[in-house]
Amino acid sequence: MDESNVPMMFRAQVQGRCQVHRVEKKKQIQDAEKWVNEWKKTFPKNAIPSENQPQTNKPVLRPQPKNNRGNKQNNLALARPSQAKPITSPQNSPFKLPKFGSKIETWEYTISWRLVSNSGQDEGVIRPIINAKGFPYYSGASMKGAFLRACRQICPEKTEDYCGKKLTDGSIKPGILRFHGAYPVDMNWTKSLVDIIHCQDEKQVIKDKAPNANAQISLHQVKLGFGISSKEELTDAEWEQIKAIWETALSAGIGSRVSAGYGHFQELTQAANNHNQILQIHLKGQGSTSQLVNGTKEFRPNMFKAALRGHTLRLLGGMANEETAKYITKKLWGGFNKNSSMVGFLGINFDFNPLEIKLQKNGNFYELPQGTLNIISMHRQTDDIQNKKITETAEALIKFSLMFGGFGKSWRRICHKLFYNQDYFNNYHKPIIGCHWQFIQDSELFYYPVHQLNDIAEFINDVRNTICTWIPEDKRLDTGIATWREAWYQPAVEVWGRLAEDGTSAAIQWFHGSYQDKNSIKNPHILAGSMQNTGRIWHRMYPRFVHNEKGDLVRGKGYVELLTIFPDQSSNTQNFLKFLKDHSEFEHIW
Repeated sequence: MDESNVPMMFRAQVQGRCQVHRVEKKKQIQDAEKWVNEWKKTFPKNAIPSENQPQTNKPVLRPQPKNNRGNKQNNLALARPSQAKPITSPQNSPFKLPKFGSKIETWEYTISWRLVSNSGQDEGVIRPIINAKGFPYYSGASMKGAFLRACRQICPEKTEDYCGKKLTDGSIKPGILRFHGAYPVDMNWTKSLVDIIHCQDEKQVIKDKAPNANAQISLHQVKLGFGISSKEELTDAEWEQIKAIWETALSAGIGSRVSAGYGHFQELTQAANNHNQILQIHLKGQGSTSQLVNGTKEFRPNMFKAALRGHTLRLLGGMANEETAKYITKKLWGGFNKNSSMVGFLGINFDFNPLEIKLQKNGNFYELPQGTLNIISMHRQTDDIQNKKITETAEALIKFSLMFGGFGKSWRRICHKLFYNQDYFNNYHKPIIGCHWQFIQDSELFYYPVHQLNDIAEFINDVRNTICTWIPEDKRLDTGIATWREAWYQPAVEVWGRLAEDGTSAAIQWFHGSYQDKNSIKNPHILAGSMQNTGRIWHRMYPRFVHNEKGDLVRGKGYVELLTIFPDQSSNTQNFLKFLKDHSEFEHIW
């Protein structure tokens, strides 16, 4: 048999045969894409929607009422697929999607972004469980585990009745509920399956080393039908209680990488906020759109955790040794420690309406008018003192992130569309540069008031003191890790600023031309960076807020323009620092 005829799904994960997890720049079509294309070919061609075809599942921004069963018979006609109209593909192909029987309660929820449910069946490959007919599904065992945790939390007296118990003789008494897992309700699950994992800690914070990009298979904004049945007849009120427990389970997120924004559901955002929310921050932003393996543009909410985690590592790297800085970062945000994984204290869930995102320049630039960043607790049992410490840390990191940069691709630069010129943005040959994020609504209270530039120095010291509380006293250092490219300590980092009361940027021109005579921060690319090299300078236009005579926080004039520099000893960098000191409007703040 010709080995090239063996489907990618059945090949060994070795070099030259198949490496689904690996992304290689030189390959036009990645193994993960081939794997997915072969998977989709098992279904009728007219059943597969086009990648460009809009999703039929419109996002739901508020939870559905819990007491909505009303007449049981009428409601079940809607809830149970077997009593509703047969589900077929968009093109009415003859095959049928998986569906539960008439005695199984079915509730549908839409993934707000992506769901990772690793099958664990292929070494090194993260992909969903696939049933005998080729459909992805979420297992009943995983569903029961999530339900059990939620039931113990909000309805402990029903845990054994619903989920069973272990008897004194070692045997198991089953509960009355049966968990049937979940299936997609339509064929939109075939769209945008190839996801990307691209850890940036090593390259951006520690050393100039390009990280390996890996692929995974995850479900994107798919509506799933979850099925639960009972071996006993239950009343409407009891089914409502079971549904409430299940929605509590879903509100905490399911699957893998929940702390990075995966595994959350559109209909349950408010429920999630009620159970495990630490902070809720309202934001709006614009900038350069992230890109998947095949070049598809996607707004990716995991960028918020990436930024917060990166800043945590930078700050710790300025006050502790490498081992301690990495360990505490994992303690806060999760990660792998030796041969085991750590669940961190903190996670994120970003609630936004995908239909509100405006895309320009062939999808390379996004504008999001509003979104809610929820900082969530990943540990259910922490005391009041610990909760206070975790909340203060999360708030400090959020304020720090908005003070000095942004989120996602090109976060080190201010948004050129907003602060450079429209001609540059409208030129399709020019790259998209920068981003701009702001607090909105009542979250404007998170802005740090800047009456004078020295306030920025006070803010930095406050943040460092907050982060320092996580470092054991015997491991605290006066100077940080000298070998790291972006450890936050003096003199490894310098912060320069000016009050831009007219709203214009003085420094943005320096990123395109010379700052004095023929001197440039672009040549060589050590300081400003380039498409392939991370620079050593951040540029931010921070909206200025001040206290008025009544002590209220109000919008001030213009912005605070900030340059954060991690200087090397090159003459190019030293000349620029001398220019800032002697010939610019910028002041050395920290």
